[in-house]
Amino acid sequence: MRSVLHSENVDAQFGDGLDPALLQALPKASIDEAANAKTVVTLTGDLREELPILFLRLRESAVQKHHDIVEFTFGASGLRSVARLSLPVRPGEAHLVAKSLTDGVLAKGMAFGEGELDEARRLIGATGEGVVFVVGRPNIAESAMVIESAIRQLAEGFPAATFLPALRRANVNGALDMGLSPQLLPGRGFNATLRGRDTLAQLAALASGEQKAVLLLGGDVLGNVVDVVLATKALDAALVVVVSGHGGATLAYADVVLPAAVQHERIGTVTNIEGRVTSVTKKIVPPGSAWPDVAIASELAEEFGQSLGLASVEETAKAIEETTGYPALSVLNDGSCDGVMFGRETIAPSRLPLDPMAFPGIRSAFTVGLGSRAGTIVETGISTTSSTTSATLSDVAAGRGVDVPLADAYSLRVNVSRRLYDRGSAMLASPALASLIGTTRAGLNHFDLDRLGVTTGDVVLVTGAHGSVSLPVVLDDGVPRGCAQFAFATVDANGDNALTLLVDPASVITQVRLETR
Repeated sequence: MRSVLHSENVDAQFGDGLDPALLQALPKASIDEAANAKTVVTLTGDLREELPILFLRLRESAVQKHHDIVEFTFGASGLRSVARLSLPVRPGEAHLVAKSLTDGVLAKGMAFGEGELDEARRLIGATGEGVVFVVGRPNIAESAMVIESAIRQLAEGFPAATFLPALRRANVNGALDMGLSPQLLPGRGFNATLRGRDTLAQLAALASGEQKAVLLLGGDVLGNVVDVVLATKALDAALVVVVSGHGGATLAYADVVLPAAVQHERIGTVTNIEGRVTSVTKKIVPPGSAWPDVAIASELAEEFGQSLGLASVEETAKAIEETTGYPALSVLNDGSCDGVMFGRETIAPSRLPLDPMAFPGIRSAFTVGLGSRAGTIVETGISTTSSTTSATLSDVAAGRGVDVPLADAYSLRVNVSRRLYDRGSAMLASPALASLIGTTRAGLNHFDLDRLGVTTGDVVLVTGAHGSVSLPVVLDDGVPRGCAQFAFATVDANGDNALTLLVDPASVITQVRLETR
């Protein structure tokens, strides 16, 4: 994108994540380190819904190893029953809770008391040594500046602590490591002078006519952004090229669609939330019209009068590793590798031969103990010349403060969280899974239900920034008092996306009013 199209307007997130430079500047923890930490502090959404494997690891740590979990409670949480301490946090307050933890002075109006604050500070300790903070985006109806400010304060206040970013979208960490963000460079590099547009800025520029075209790589914009109205206007006005192997509402706005091979149809690498790079193997043949990503990128470059000089995934992986140090080819070449954490020295564990039928494909022959009988593997030597400089907290502007408007005493603050089974492209394409998708409901604390005089199942009129919609309410005491929780990527009883009427993308927090019929 940068070298062929000469554009710095790149982003791997849909306005629903966190500042990539801030995440790059944090001292990182691995999943194993989080699962074995004396104290884990969660500052993210419900891990049972967003990252269920990490949820199981942390739950095991609390139940079997009796390690402590302190959670910032934004809404329903699968870890609440095993957490040592839960601190209710309303939208627009996460940075105030973080400040209270670092300086020991309880901010005015918090939903918990001095006793809970003192206990949390005792569990974290003075410097945060041995503590892992799991940080993500718990509320996409709230500006990212709130949670980013909280993360920065925790990083500065507890310098010995480490952080595990909990970005839920598959391989987003690998994309960011390859520089798919305006100020990032491949190989976890950082350049503060770059001034490209992120996703939301690009949508605004497309809608206004300042930007004329957009290239979408594998993502359904309309299924992932909160401001669907802006996204629809932007796609309507723009020239849209989509490279994807999945469906989605965005395809209806595409001027050109280039079918791409997807997971299980190609070889390559994937990077998880801890930065571990592992290989993926081709299991099935892609449809005849679908091309590998490398072929599509090379042909597009040729159309623009340039040659990437890359004819295969292996050649691309070699170029990546030679120029950035990212272990792409090393992982591809080692079929028995459990993955490599970029930036860390790792020792590969010994592997026992496994059932060959469980790992089909010649690429996995060494993994299953077939050895040389699988044929000859030629490994290419790698000479790395990476010289990138990563971001530090002093380099990053994100998280340096946020102004939160006063809460309306007659309104409820909105928390929009992710669910494991939502209206994503993969879910909608599977008849077996589609029935698991829930409808939009308003989750309320019993205090707010009693105040309104309603019970679970009653329908209320919810009025937000752009209109009103009738929705059923449900009791959920995991939701802090004075708040309403909604699930992202769901629809109401009429099949409409109610959140387009309720969420105010221009405000730091969203507030709604509820009326009984």
